Amino acid sequence: MSAAATKFAKILPYCNLGRMKYDKALTLQESLVQRQLSFSRNTTGDSPDNPLSSPDILLIVEHEPVYTVGIRSNEFTEIDSAVLQAKGADFHRTNRGGLITFHGPGQLVAYPILNLQRYKPSIRW
Repeated sequence: MSAAATKFAKILPYCNLGRMKYDKALTLQESLVQRQLSFSRNTTGDSPDNPLSSPDILLIVEHEPVYTVGIRSNEFTEIDSAVLQAKGADFHRTNRGGLITFHGPGQLVAYPILNLQRYKPSIRW
C-alpha cells in the first residue's frame, strides 16, 4: 500500500451475520441506518473520536435463495414473482436501483452502513 493510500486508510468493523433470510437482514440494515441518522441529528460532534458517534459497520451475509427487484421493476409482474417463488426462492421488491438480482447460498453479500460525512469526498464517488 502506498504512503498516500495508508494516509487515508480507515478501519471498518464488520459483522458476519452468517446465513439469513433477506427480509431479516433488511430489517437489521434499516435499524442501523436509523441509528446512524439519530446519532447524526442528536450530536454535534459526529466523529470517530466522539464516544456518542454511531459506528460505521460492514454487514456480511449469505442469503437464503432470494430474488430482489429494484426501483426499475415495472417489467416484473406478480406472475413473474409466483414463478420465481415456485422455484424455491423468496421474492422482494426493494427501493434500490437495478432490475433483478439473485442472492443465494455460497454468495457473500456486503452491506456498508456508513456516515459519508466522516469521509473525504472525492471525484471518484
